[in-house]
Parts: sequence; structure tokens; C-alpha cells
Amino acid sequence: MNDYKVVRIVGLVYKETLWTLPSVVQICMLRSGSWRDTDLVLPAEIFGPSRFNTYINGTFNWLARDFGSGMINEIMILSFHMSDEVFATIKIPDFLWEGHRVSLTLWNGSFALIRSPFKRGRIRAPSTPTYFEIWAMNQSRLEEAWVKQVAIGPIAGVERPVAILGIDKLFLESSEGELISCNLRTQEIRNHQIYGDGRRMQVGIYNESLTSVE
Repeated sequence: MNDYKVVRIVGLVYKETLWTLPSVVQICMLRSGSWRDTDLVLPAEIFGPSRFNTYINGTFNWLARDFGSGMINEIMILSFHMSDEVFATIKIPDFLWEGHRVSLTLWNGSFALIRSPFKRGRIRAPSTPTYFEIWAMNQSRLEEAWVKQVAIGPIAGVERPVAILGIDKLFLESSEGELISCNLRTQEIRNHQIYGDGRRMQVGIYNESLTSVE
């Protein structure tokens, strides 16, 4: 009978001083239902939970960053190998993230980044157009490993990407909190009249499960 593994990464911060302690990595096998501590050390700091599906080839993956002298030195992909229970990293070239917001996703069986110009300040007029680019990692080449697959826009009234479906459709959240989608082949925009709660919108891609819910 198959078992399932859950990984929990706990970050600890002192509220009074904002000092951070090394993250704790815990693993649970669902059959046993109990958590166990590990001695694993995170090689980089995770940005936060991913909005996209990033599970590929037995690894779960996050965007992470390395700090030096209080500044971000590197952006990388942090991978956790579910079977071996080890971490690995892949450095992302500086030109892909400097001056841009980036999201990690998958594209045609490879890692991909969705990037858009970094929003200066906290407020941007809804009518301000922006663009999005999708860059995929070509694992067969050691140099120039990232290749631009598609460019979208400029589009007005769009806040951020929230999901990608195959290589055909990108879901985005509008500046008004509405779910919209863009056909990546025709760049046709569709409004779905579904609204989220202020930058908290998430979209999950449903697949039939092999596990009974009964």
C-alpha cells in the first residue's frame, strides 16, 4: 500500500527583536500519523508558499534567497528530494530577477519563471500597463539554461499571476481582485467574474486523485 509524505518547514522569529532562528524541518508519514524532526539545514531562505504547482521528478521546489551583508545576493530554486530527504539548489541568473517580480512554476515538464517589472512603491494605478514573460529552464544545456518562451502584454489592470494551465493559459488577478485568464497563443483576455480578497487569490488545478475521500 502506498504511503504519503508531508514536509513541514517551521521558521522561528522572536517577536520583540525580529531575530530569526534556523528553520526546523519535520517530516510526517501519513500512515504513522506522527512527525519526526530532522537534522536538515536549509541552504537558503524560502520566499514563502508557492502559488503554483512546483512538484516535479520527485522533488518539491520553492523560490529562495541568499542574504549577504543585509542584501539579497542570489535568488535560487530550493528543491527537496522527497525520497532521499535532501535539499539542493539551482542558481537563477541575476538578469532574470533583478528589477523584476518572479514566480516559480512548471512549463512543459521543466522549471519556469514568470516575471514582470518590479512595482515601485505600494500603489500602482489600475490603468498602468505591465507585461509578463515566461522563461523555461533548458536542462540539456549548461550555458544559457533559461530560454524565453512567451511574452504577454502590455496589459492594463493586472496585478499578478496566480496559476498556469499547461502551456496555453495563464491565470491572473486583476487590480480589482478579479480572476482573469490569458490565452498564451492568442493573448486573448477573459474575465471570469470571480473575485478574491486582496492579493490572497489562489487557483488550484484539479486532477482526479487515486486516494478515496470516503
